[in-house]
Amino acid sequence: MAPEGSEVPLVHSFVLDTELAKQQLLSFPKFIRESMAFGQLPGIRMSDMEALVGNEGHYLEFKAGPERRSYDSIVRVYLTRPLKIEVRSFSGKDEEFNRQLQDVLLFALQFFEEHAKQSMLYMAFVPGSPRTATVKGRRSILRKLFTGNMINIILISILVSVVLFAIIGMAAPIVFIIVMLALVLSAGRLISLGSPWRITKEHRDVLLVQYVVPEGIPANYLKDNMDKLANAKRRAYETFSPCPGTVCAENISKVFQDAGLNVEPKDFLVRRIDVYGIVERLAAKFKMHVPSIVITQDPRPNAAATGFTKKLATMLITMGLLVQLDEEEVELVVGHELSHIKSGDTIALFSLITTEYLLRVYVYINYIAPFFLPYIIAVFWGIFFFGKFLESRADLEAGIILGKPKVMAGALKKIGFRRLIIEERFMEPGVSRFSEWLRFDPHPPLYFRIQRLESLDLSNPPKHPLIDSIRAVTRGFISSRKAA
Repeated sequence: MAPEGSEVPLVHSFVLDTELAKQQLLSFPKFIRESMAFGQLPGIRMSDMEALVGNEGHYLEFKAGPERRSYDSIVRVYLTRPLKIEVRSFSGKDEEFNRQLQDVLLFALQFFEEHAKQSMLYMAFVPGSPRTATVKGRRSILRKLFTGNMINIILISILVSVVLFAIIGMAAPIVFIIVMLALVLSAGRLISLGSPWRITKEHRDVLLVQYVVPEGIPANYLKDNMDKLANAKRRAYETFSPCPGTVCAENISKVFQDAGLNVEPKDFLVRRIDVYGIVERLAAKFKMHVPSIVITQDPRPNAAATGFTKKLATMLITMGLLVQLDEEEVELVVGHELSHIKSGDTIALFSLITTEYLLRVYVYINYIAPFFLPYIIAVFWGIFFFGKFLESRADLEAGIILGKPKVMAGALKKIGFRRLIIEERFMEPGVSRFSEWLRFDPHPPLYFRIQRLESLDLSNPPKHPLIDSIRAVTRGFISSRKAA
């Protein structure tokens, strides 16, 4: 193993952002040696891993190279926040290997963060909104409906239509469409109405306090210290609300100590995120009004846009998104949702679904009666496939307008890293991807979205994003039947 400062030339470097504190990162080498099976991450060979200490602090060092080509390098992962990675080699720079290595380390880091979260608690509140300091957010039925899979809406709509038919007969379709239209029109406002987690120009920030629990088991720690933690959250709210930025972050351990908890400063990480500023800045780039913004307590990293018109739109951002992604990556996900709002995708999908429904009920119901179930499955799969055009266009527009398609690709890797690895589709050549396109999911497969964003040429972007997306999705679907 080459010592630090040796003559092996530096040929590449990059950073990986992380939500973990520096103290937690010191366990990253041990986690890799004991818990990670790099055979599950194809394309990279690794050997001679060592945890070392040098002038720049703690770092992990190992030999690495592509499995199928002759190239050798020494990789150093400095355990700082963010992680700093250096690639050193006498063979010069290898772009393909560097991309593979970055993906492997990103996925390893995501698994490590997932492991580390088992001993972490998160507190969050909106300065200026006292209820967020005392009431744990609950996901309303509407929020569950509109932040979940589109299949929920379809199943509920079928149930409602059947009930209406039983009550009022052939007038049911018209009544049903009016009810669904009213729901879609008002969904955004209903979701944001009365929510303490509504983000406004005056109450624009979300403050996140990340805390490593001493016992390492948050469930037990919560049970034993519920009253003290509730007191600590109220004290934290009172401390940070009048305090700009994270100026008061150094006082957070004292806040917990005053609440009766035995803690140390190294156990905390404090982030203050100007959520309104992010959405406002991006809305200006998309040349549209700032939609209503609501934070949901869903731990999954996600965002969604509801509402039938631009003025009635509401942006839903999950707490998981703010926790897992850095601010630049959050921007790209928000930009994706703003593209849906700007292009009226809710209107397009609603029109498609209602048109098919009216034609089915009033025109050709007798013709499809013998094979009604296969017809319904085929039609709704077709609707989901149409949704892939819109999702792909939203990816493309966000990448072009914000000028950071590779950042968005990185955000998708973080959000879907487990699926990418388990399915062995992202980095493993020679496999068919057809089954991924057959899912009842309005999103194209992750590998397709990532590769398209990474290959986007900003110097010559598509002039018509929707047309280009229709072509790309169609080609991706057809070619997926063959092994890559």
